Amino acid sequence: MNIAPATAIRIRRLLLLLPILVLIALVASWVWFGPKNAQAKLPDDVTLQTIDGQSYSLAPQKKTFRLVELIYTRCPDICPTTTVKMVQLQKRLLEANLMGQNVEFLTITIDPQNDTPDVMRYYAKQLGIQEQGWTLLRGDDETIKTVTNSLGFLANKMEDGFISHTTSTYLVDDNNTVIQKFGMGDDFDPEQIYQELLKLKKEG
Repeated sequence: MNIAPATAIRIRRLLLLLPILVLIALVASWVWFGPKNAQAKLPDDVTLQTIDGQSYSLAPQKKTFRLVELIYTRCPDICPTTTVKMVQLQKRLLEANLMGQNVEFLTITIDPQNDTPDVMRYYAKQLGIQEQGWTLLRGDDETIKTVTNSLGFLANKMEDGFISHTTSTYLVDDNNTVIQKFGMGDDFDPEQIYQELLKLKKEG
């Protein structure tokens, strides 16, 4: 049976909108049915792995603020754009002698099956990440889910392999509590975050 051109166009448009609709539904379910008054935080009792195969505990670190981004390396736009802007921020923090002292960056993949250590190492090299104060992390699916749930970060893998996800980065204090959320991609402002970190440093 032939489908009329107008109907076919509507079907194609619906298929294109489907990932967005799924993400909206996930966000709505979190708002309406998620834990009320839950404080977003980095889970204290989770251990991930670095791209060098070393264990990395997410336990709180005294007098250290951590900026956390959750990405996947096959992301076509918002994830690499965020990382590139974090690289710019890293350079300024290195110049201010804060990077690796009072500030650390964490990049956690939400696609550990595809983001192998070699893939993440290549991602870091291509985007200009310097090792000082910046750790790239992986974990199994369940462990990553624990992290995303604790932060209130939503991610949904589509049939084509792409992942629709929350567009937030997280500034975490030395109690692992999220004290500020920032955007990703074009909404990630390195200058704003730099000034915020300087203010937190002065406040002690």
